Amino acid sequence: MARDADLTRQRIMEAALEEFSEKGLAGARVESIAQRAGISVRMLYVHFRNKDGLYDAVLRQHVAQRASALSDPSLPLPDFVPRHFASLRHDEIFVRLVMWESLTGSAAQPAMNEGGRSERYAETLGYLKARRDAGELDPSLDTEMTLVAVLALASFPSAFGHIVRMVTGLRPDDPALVERYETFLRDLAVRLAPPPQD
Repeated sequence: MARDADLTRQRIMEAALEEFSEKGLAGARVESIAQRAGISVRMLYVHFRNKDGLYDAVLRQHVAQRASALSDPSLPLPDFVPRHFASLRHDEIFVRLVMWESLTGSAAQPAMNEGGRSERYAETLGYLKARRDAGELDPSLDTEMTLVAVLALASFPSAFGHIVRMVTGLRPDDPALVERYETFLRDLAVRLAPPPQD
């Protein structure tokens, strides 16, 4: 019985992720999520108190999955940004979910599960500081701004694929574009190293 409940809950969360990524929190409808999951609206409310609670659960699960895939502290800096890029390239639903959040929210208001998500970013900042201490990252660079730039570089092709296509003539999922972009990201990371000492 508990296994059936877990499977139903997971189906609801998968359906909700699709609905939220397509329409955002404000535009998503509980009825549509229930239909996608193949359950009744009443059953959805048995598992989740309300739409905000469901959104929070979906976001928490997705952030945790992504963080575990990117948490290797020994990863060399030249591989760090390409790994983020690959992760987001294979998870465009998450990119759309975060874009909706930015479009419909306010930077002045707390985001859903902001505390937990901020902890994940703090872990990533710790990684960058460790790479700085290992001599891979120029200590004169602001590590917080470096992380903002990494996140922007990693997500741009998934978030703005039409601009990538207009600039390069290639779709963001074209293997030639992926290879070129990963090479660029690695080259850029190498250039973030401290200048040679005289």
